Amino acid sequence: MVYETSSGIIPFRRRGGSVEFLLLHSAMVRNPDAAWEFPKGSIEGGESEQEAALRELGEEAGLEPVELLPDFRDRVHYVYRRAGREIDKTVVFFLGEIDADAELSPEPPTREHGKHPGEGIWYVWVTEREAMGRLFHPGMRKLLRRAAFFLYEHDRIRRKQSS
Repeated sequence: MVYETSSGIIPFRRRGGSVEFLLLHSAMVRNPDAAWEFPKGSIEGGESEQEAALRELGEEAGLEPVELLPDFRDRVHYVYRRAGREIDKTVVFFLGEIDADAELSPEPPTREHGKHPGEGIWYVWVTEREAMGRLFHPGMRKLLRRAAFFLYEHDRIRRKQSS
């Protein structure tokens, strides 16, 4: 078995009084309906988890700057097969706020992501509820629930402190 650790960001933006999360469509997953994910990737030599997550967001979505919310660090663990080998993977995630007006390119910047064959899009900004319908893996749905709750509490505390 091969062990891997990656790092990623759960990108969100505040728009029209609501919170939207960014999902990218992976070109590496056979089932196109199971391919929606958050930006993530391998940690390269000398990088911290946060540095790798920020680099991956820039490479995969072309988005920067992003403000990482302090104190949010979560992870997802899963096992999958690649080229006949079993991979035991842990992905560390951070929660990052993107400017509400940030736009992504109409074409994916890397071959890692591609357009959904039925929808013709490679990314989507969606509410938590809509993201739950697109995220295939239970671990990712649980991660999103934890991130959304953290964000709700973060905002509640910030409102309380400013009043």
